[in-house]
Amino acid sequence: METSQLATLNNILAETVKRQASDLHLTVGKQPVIRIDDKLQPLLEAEVLTADFLTEIADSLLKEEQQEVLEKEKEITFIYNWENKARFKINIFQQRGYLSISWRLIPAKVRTLLELGLPPAVDKFTKLKDGLIILTGPFASGRTTTAVSLIEEINKNRAEHIITIEKPIEFIFTNKKSIIDQREVGRDTNSFLDALENCQEEDLDVLLVEEINSPQELSLILDIANAGTLVIALMNTDSAIQTIEKILFSYQSFERERIQNLLASVLRGIVVQRLLPQVGGGLVLVSEVLVSILAVKSVIREGKIRQLNSILQTSKEEGMITLDQSLADLVKRGKIVSEEALTVAVNKEDFQSFLKNN
Repeated sequence: METSQLATLNNILAETVKRQASDLHLTVGKQPVIRIDDKLQPLLEAEVLTADFLTEIADSLLKEEQQEVLEKEKEITFIYNWENKARFKINIFQQRGYLSISWRLIPAKVRTLLELGLPPAVDKFTKLKDGLIILTGPFASGRTTTAVSLIEEINKNRAEHIITIEKPIEFIFTNKKSIIDQREVGRDTNSFLDALENCQEEDLDVLLVEEINSPQELSLILDIANAGTLVIALMNTDSAIQTIEKILFSYQSFERERIQNLLASVLRGIVVQRLLPQVGGGLVLVSEVLVSILAVKSVIREGKIRQLNSILQTSKEEGMITLDQSLADLVKRGKIVSEEALTVAVNKEDFQSFLKNN
């Protein structure tokens, strides 16, 4: 990359970091666009981006083998350290025949569960020795940040062997009381499935799995959790009920009773989360928490998953809360506006009822 082009890129990245943007988008024919508090803003002082400029950026960032992946797959995701000032998760992909590049700024500091705004019940999950914890929510909901916080809390307080399976590795852990081995799919292992199969042979206490891509991987995760390991897994669902249904319906009907019993046995909790614009600026975390008490286990075993909504709504003492209850609470506290909350409510009638009556 020429000196002038490098200076232009460095200025864009410096502005992204300075404004504490979560994301940067570089697209041919447009000015750079950053995301602040979930809102996109163009960098009006920057020039319109050309195809040649984005190609030069990609060439400077990618190694030869990564170039081959981009050419074959038409996209690639990797981590980039910018001048020891910031760490980015980068996605380079094709659109309309041109390259586009998205940059996600990785926070330099691990925030505690309390700092993230998660309910106290989530902190109790870090004390568990076995079972399955599922973190879920849409893209950019903070799932990975919560997972990192959970692992770091265990790392600070317990002497455990922890393995993470990630693609790519975003946050680099430093061993404290625990030993942490981080495995990157594509570099340290061929696939999530291969890594999970290897974990069955490991002396392992805690496992973090960033993705679940198939019923085979899910089966291995359930077996590992059932064998006495604490497993933290990330999924892309909108509610605790949808999460359990997605797991169960990943299997054919003749397998379902076995999976219901196994899931009921190993599940310890589900955390569903969203990030919404906060009144006055910034983002606020909204969460749903399911704790696997006896009533939850019974409902899962019987396959009566829809009954979980009633359990969630009436089990506040056990640390449970629905997403709609969380939304209503934040609106009442003046943290978010009701119109914004309504757009992400799981059940709009429930949300409005909580808003009026609770």
